[in-house]
Amino acid sequence: MNFLFVGGGAAIGAICRYDLSQYIKRRLNNGFPWATLAVNLLGTILLGILAARLNVQANFYLFAGIGFCGGFTTFSTMTYEAITLWRQQSKGKALIYLSLTVVLGVICFMTAFKLFNV
Repeated sequence: MNFLFVGGGAAIGAICRYDLSQYIKRRLNNGFPWATLAVNLLGTILLGILAARLNVQANFYLFAGIGFCGGFTTFSTMTYEAITLWRQQSKGKALIYLSLTVVLGVICFMTAFKLFNV
């Protein structure tokens, strides 16, 4: 039964990621992967909030934490975009992108966790 919660959340998360990414790309299409960066940072904020509220029902965490946040964020696209930048001789952009993703991701998670850990 747990797979239904995870799968349902993942499907909704992936659809939301796609829609939000397309929206951002239409507005900021300048060769830098802003859409994936924004989606991944938003996902870490959401997961930080959920982690701060670990007393949420197990099924809700399966749906929202593992499913939705897992389907919403994307390590594979981030990797693909970084490698693409690197191969296009934009090594600096690739390193900035990876650094921003990791550093801001941790900061976003910890900030959300601290703000909602009441």
